[in-house]
Amino acid sequence: MMHVVAVRQHGALLGSPRQDRAMSGEVLRDGWCGEPVAWAKVGDPVIGREWTQHGSVAVTARLSPFEAVGKYGPITELVVGRNGGFESVTYGKTKFVSRFVDPRGTGLYDDTVVVVHDPARDDYECPVCQAAPGEQCVNKKKQPCGTHSKRSQGRSRWEIERADAAARKAREEADAAQQWQREMATPPTLGAVLEVKRWMLADDTASDGVDRYTVERTYANRTVQATESSGERVFLARNEYTGGWHVICGQPTSMRLPCRGGGAGVRCRVRHKPGLHLREDSPWT
Repeated sequence: MMHVVAVRQHGALLGSPRQDRAMSGEVLRDGWCGEPVAWAKVGDPVIGREWTQHGSVAVTARLSPFEAVGKYGPITELVVGRNGGFESVTYGKTKFVSRFVDPRGTGLYDDTVVVVHDPARDDYECPVCQAAPGEQCVNKKKQPCGTHSKRSQGRSRWEIERADAAARKAREEADAAQQWQREMATPPTLGAVLEVKRWMLADDTASDGVDRYTVERTYANRTVQATESSGERVFLARNEYTGGWHVICGQPTSMRLPCRGGGAGVRCRVRHKPGLHLREDSPWT
């Protein structure tokens, strides 16, 4: 025989009249959104007891998934644990963590809203479906599914970030090297002014320590013939490592290579072959 118990206005179920007035309506709110999920109404049959800030109290109604859909909107997300335990559900834009509104078994949602909360999914990529850290695993049909058992064997988020940083640095270095090669492969235009820094001596009174040369002709092997401000013609070569220019002897040692002997303030003492001249080449190599 089933006995129906009703909440009385002055009884042991709700305690003092002051507590009874506080508990006469909603007695339990959701721990996430704060919306009411259980009520105790005077005169209605008691369907169970719940723990509240006032202790264990009788309740006469609980929020059901069907009522939640009607009040807050359709289910947009259902979060379950790795072993399928309920964690939260979102109706419309309102998220609940109360077990009263667990919609599983009601047919109110489809598998596309199910999210598996798994530390392995948050911190590791999946070696089975290649899902990135934080993304949900998918099956062979590219539909969301539970976390694959081998996911914890994938790369961690830290390993992925370190690999991405290394790849990004390698790309930047490769781009810089290509840019440097393009700059080194581009000869200066005729009439351009090249600046060559002097070797600063203790008694040097130069104002800026820079000699300026005007380009007259370009040759192979990053060599140019230029005119100094005094009118003297010299040869300049470009350093392939620093990109800077320096004055060279300019006398040819072959049809392509000028002599680079001597140095700053030092005359070249090499006996060059007579009759050789630098060959003008179109490619700047």
